[in-house]
Amino acid sequence: MKITFPHMGNMYVPIKVLLDTVGIEYVVPPLNTKETMELGVANSPEFACLPFKTILGDLIYGIRNGADFILFGGGKGQCRFGYYGDLLSKIVENLNYDVKFVCLDTTNMTVKGILEKISPLTEGKSAFDILKGILYATRTVFLVDNLNRLAGYTRCREINRGDTDRIISEFQKNVQKAHGYRNITYAIKSAGKQLNDIPVDRKRKTLKVAIVGEIYAASHPGINFEIEKKLGNMGIEVHNFLGISKWILNHFIINNLPVKIKDKLLAAGKEFINTDDIGGHGIQTIGASVIATKRKYDGVIQIYPFTCMPEIIAQNVLIEVQRKYKIPVMTLIVDEMTGEEGYKTRLEAFVDMLEMRRRKTALFEKTANNINY
Repeated sequence: MKITFPHMGNMYVPIKVLLDTVGIEYVVPPLNTKETMELGVANSPEFACLPFKTILGDLIYGIRNGADFILFGGGKGQCRFGYYGDLLSKIVENLNYDVKFVCLDTTNMTVKGILEKISPLTEGKSAFDILKGILYATRTVFLVDNLNRLAGYTRCREINRGDTDRIISEFQKNVQKAHGYRNITYAIKSAGKQLNDIPVDRKRKTLKVAIVGEIYAASHPGINFEIEKKLGNMGIEVHNFLGISKWILNHFIINNLPVKIKDKLLAAGKEFINTDDIGGHGIQTIGASVIATKRKYDGVIQIYPFTCMPEIIAQNVLIEVQRKYKIPVMTLIVDEMTGEEGYKTRLEAFVDMLEMRRRKTALFEKTANNINY
């Protein structure tokens, strides 16, 4: 059997580690290509959200390139994400592809549950290699996210513009070619060392912006037009509250612990909305925005796919967050018709506004300090 899976940010890197360690063949769809997007759009319901169309395009590409087993992370709850697994499976079936479709419940992932779901792939494989692969993959998730955070720090402070992008681009090429835990971690650590060697202005006072919203749109550069890269090149330090490592921590690691750990974003969000679930990461969007204000961020950008109901609810609540905490919030909504230039113009205008706001605040404080009472 040969497996394929959809992209979500850098999630493909730990998945490669897992499959290489266990010894399972796979097809990785290309990153951020027009071809896979068009495949998904052509075969999806018109009003399906952009993540659904992107995921379907990745799966069709994988099947056409030899995969006969699909691994997809679905879920439950009030978001339409809970229907993705069944709908994707039906579309693939109607396209007359003869493949095995397995959907993991990502709202409650356990080691036992994963092993049961992928048992057709692991038949005859070493139990030790399987557990080792899961542990290696989990560690790789955090290594990759740490690399992204380091890139976010250097990109907005680098002396020679483009150094960070060059290193990350080279890393993406190297990690796609690499096989096995040792080679992939070497590629990650090598890129990290190069980033640490970049000449940076550590005294530069950068603006700080928080990214919140629907997790797929916030974490996948293919549909958010590389928002972290664009903002970083404008001199903005970006913190994404929806990194893949946080998702793995909340949905896999904590689920396998004997004690419950408090979700800080959920707790913070309840200041404005008194419920445990509005679907997706809606409450976490609100909570992350509240936490960002308390950590003295200069602004918040919410990003979500067109028709995403949990984020539409969150967007309306963010008006109250903005009013109470006096923090600028901008919402970006994306679908396959979104134009990159218009999107970039909105980012530039938001950054200009944050800079003017900081200058005005600094001038007011300076004037106030010079007044003799």
